Amino acid sequence: MLGKRRSYAEAVQGRRKTARRLGVLLLVFLCYELLSGFFLSAYWVKSESMLPTIVPGDRLLASPLAYGPRTAFGKMPGIAKPERGDLAIVEPNYVRRLGFWESFADGFVRFITFQLVSPALGAHDGFLASPSLLRVVGIPGDTVQMEDFVFKVKPVGGDQFLTEFELSSQRYDISHVDAPEAWNAELPGSGSMAPRVLGKDEYFVAGDARSSSSDSRYWGPARIERFRAKALLRYWPPKNFGPP
Repeated sequence: MLGKRRSYAEAVQGRRKTARRLGVLLLVFLCYELLSGFFLSAYWVKSESMLPTIVPGDRLLASPLAYGPRTAFGKMPGIAKPERGDLAIVEPNYVRRLGFWESFADGFVRFITFQLVSPALGAHDGFLASPSLLRVVGIPGDTVQMEDFVFKVKPVGGDQFLTEFELSSQRYDISHVDAPEAWNAELPGSGSMAPRVLGKDEYFVAGDARSSSSDSRYWGPARIERFRAKALLRYWPPKNFGPP
């Protein structure tokens, strides 16, 4: 049995209705991109690199405006520079940066699939290609070294090293697993690092979990264009609601 054939007027009306729905969807997406790209973005923490401060499953709100949002014309200036102690969303140096339109298309696909599909990560390991939540330890001009898993920093113009805790604007703890006995101090995981002078626009970032974090010790300092946002608020779980 054949179904009723639509008239030309009905077909035109159907196409217009579909176009209106697509237009509303695109408008909602643009509003979402404007909000998340400039003002507030939500992040779901899945790694243990920030233990004990941030645990897997925590949800954070972060501001791209703090360090400068990305636009079709490049990265805009932020309202502030990364400071020692900041928790930042950072793209590791080994992650390929997406162009604006590629990022826009990827964002649209993730939006309509409720974050389940990402073309940009399709050919890569999503964990390795994702931005990381890391703490700013050193800023341009600083000399950074590590002893017994604690970073020591000599600010530019300074004459002595101070611990990361003394220089940080935030209070936090670190965690680590002691290296095996007789472990070579030059090997990763030893808890030590030779002094390194940060150049212009170079920031040293690290996880609070010193034994399980992939950070500037392994892939080098991050430049400002690698900073996506500044973490401002932990909104989940409710019992830990507040600044991270």
